[in-house]
Amino acid sequence: MKRLLGTLSGAAALLVAVGASAQAPPPGYGQPAPGYGQPAPGYGQPAPGYGQPAPGYGQPAPGYGQPAPGYGYQQPYPAPTRSTKRTTLEMGFLYGVSAAYGVGLGIWFDAEVGIKDPGVALITPAILGVGAPVGAYFLDDPEMERGMPASIAAGLALGAGEGIGIASYQFVTADKADAWGFRGLSRATALGATLGGIGGYALGYFQAPEPQSSVLVSSSAMWGTAIGAMFGYGASAKGVGYGLANDSAGLGGLIGYNVGMVAAAAVSLVYVPGWSQLGWMWGGAGIGAAVSLPVYLFYAGKDGPPAKRGLLFTATATTLGLAAGAVFASGAAGDYQVGQSQDDETSGAPAFARLTTITPMAVPGGAGIQLGGLLY
Repeated sequence: MKRLLGTLSGAAALLVAVGASAQAPPPGYGQPAPGYGQPAPGYGQPAPGYGQPAPGYGQPAPGYGQPAPGYGYQQPYPAPTRSTKRTTLEMGFLYGVSAAYGVGLGIWFDAEVGIKDPGVALITPAILGVGAPVGAYFLDDPEMERGMPASIAAGLALGAGEGIGIASYQFVTADKADAWGFRGLSRATALGATLGGIGGYALGYFQAPEPQSSVLVSSSAMWGTAIGAMFGYGASAKGVGYGLANDSAGLGGLIGYNVGMVAAAAVSLVYVPGWSQLGWMWGGAGIGAAVSLPVYLFYAGKDGPPAKRGLLFTATATTLGLAAGAVFASGAAGDYQVGQSQDDETSGAPAFARLTTITPMAVPGGAGIQLGGLLY
């Protein structure tokens, strides 16, 4: 009995062991190996970037298909500009004229006070001769606008010239007792220069003329004085002494001074010459005067007209040379703008008129100049 029970127990234990092994398979049995059935990393996935366009692919290159700057007038180039501030040349001109103005004021002060001692008399002109440019230096802080220094300097010079011309004519025409003398000369010069400087400052402030315009007016006053004096002296009566002939020269010079100054000021309202043109005008005037010199050889005889008549031809030749210099240096190869400097190629300011032709013109009994152009 005991053997039977043992046998049954062994069989039951065997059945339990077999059932357990059937219900719990060994570890890993029936499971795929790690990774089995799973695609390799990246397998079935496109390579990085595959199927994607390369960066920028299908996109136009930067700027491609876009018009170049300014192409088709989409972006016009900016107009060139010009500085509105004064130039160093202008200030140098003002410093020189102001120094002469200060010295002149000192001389006038000495004449009014009656200082005779040279050591004492030179003190005031020296102080004012330095003080006037120093005043111009402080006037230029901040920097003045373009044309202002040249306008002030031209006003000082033209005013002084006007005073000298009036005093000189009074001196040569008045009796000795009524002559103004040196005191009157210095007084007229100082007063004229002061008023001229004030006028030049006002003109520069309200009108802002180009520096070339100021130089043109100053130069024209000098040209007019020389030409007028030659005409006046050459046209004086035959046989009169130097004193009476000098009266005619003084009157002609004073008239020529004012005619030249006013005419140039009027021209400057519509035309601004270039620096080269001003140089050609000075050169033309000098050449004309030099070419006329042989005329005096014809007055070598004793029975002929007085040699001073030759000044009439000299004045005429000087005027013609001046006009020729202005015409030939005016840019005849191409038109130029009225109201704008010809040497200033960077100016973008529009002009209101354009002068295109300058040609000789025959008139009854003489010749003239014909101008043609456009008005905007």
